[in-house]
Amino acid sequence: MRLHTRTYQESEYKLGKHRSNALELIEKIPIVEVEGEMAICDGGGGALGHPLEYISLQRPNVVESCKYCGLRYSSRSWADH
Repeated sequence: MRLHTRTYQESEYKLGKHRSNALELIEKIPIVEVEGEMAICDGGGGALGHPLEYISLQRPNVVESCKYCGLRYSSRSWADH
């Protein structure tokens, strides 16, 4: 590709292809089952964590994900119904 007077190599990432395999890695982590209808995720806590995320688990048989780190949660109490 030529822009102005400089030539650049084509990049496979030009169209938004990500270099990360984060989705594959997060799918390997088992779903976290919690008691009740609310999960609280801090991404592991400490300096490497993220702000607290309160995740509502009020829908039966639905797995919800943390919007920051992608960890998946479900309510154990729905299994009893």
